[in-house]
Amino acid sequence: MRRSLSVMTLSLGVLSVLVYGFAQHRLSALTRATAAPELLISLPRFAQVLMAGGDRYLAANLAGFRVLVADTGRMNAEDYAVQAKLQRDIAWFNPVHEDNFYIGAAILPWNGELDAAQYVLRRASDARTFDWYPLFHYGFLFYHFRKDPATGAQWLLKGVPRVSNQQDAWALQNVAAAWIEKGYQTANAATMVDAMAADSPPGAFRNYLQVRARRLRDLAALQDAATLFQARQGRSVKKLEELVSAGLIAELPKDPLGFGFGLDAAGRPILNSVAAGGQ
Repeated sequence: MRRSLSVMTLSLGVLSVLVYGFAQHRLSALTRATAAPELLISLPRFAQVLMAGGDRYLAANLAGFRVLVADTGRMNAEDYAVQAKLQRDIAWFNPVHEDNFYIGAAILPWNGELDAAQYVLRRASDARTFDWYPLFHYGFLFYHFRKDPATGAQWLLKGVPRVSNQQDAWALQNVAAAWIEKGYQTANAATMVDAMAADSPPGAFRNYLQVRARRLRDLAALQDAATLFQARQGRSVKKLEELVSAGLIAELPKDPLGFGFGLDAAGRPILNSVAAGGQ
């Protein structure tokens, strides 16, 4: 009797393995309707809080779990739209939620959900007053996706007082200075970088910012001279030396950072992006 039961158990086990293998084979050949079935349903916020027993922080964690387990490698635009809504909900329930703003910055803007990413990061920036990272990511969205480096720089500078490490503060200011150079009229950018230098403690980094401001003032002078040259000669500058020979500037300025000054395709003076000599 015992032997018969053992044989029966073994037979059932073998049959179960065969059925499981067959089912796996058939299911793997089917096309999935969505890459992330855990994102198919997006409930209203009040319903999420109700299901969490009235605890909005628990509701945030439950929604966050759904985001964390989503298979982003196989998601489509509709899946990302649902994820964006979930992450907005999390930011509304609990704006301090750390995973939410990191995931939002890393995934949403790169997959067509820029507005949702900005909402998540702005909520985190306002709530996490001890943390400069949301402000950095928020500023980056303006710089990279909105093509607005000036606004991006402003948000980076808002993060500087939150930084406890001096090296990180300098790095943040350095990036902001570079974005300011791209986003403002040259003379205004020089004034802003000068102000950043004045707010920095005495030392190497203040000197560095002062150097950047000085080269921006030199660039602004070259640009003003090139504009006057165009008005007088009826053509754009072909070589910076023409500004000297025309008597518009006494001599060409030397870039203290070693990159030098050049001309763009329209004959407007610019800062070179490669050091003199190609170094």
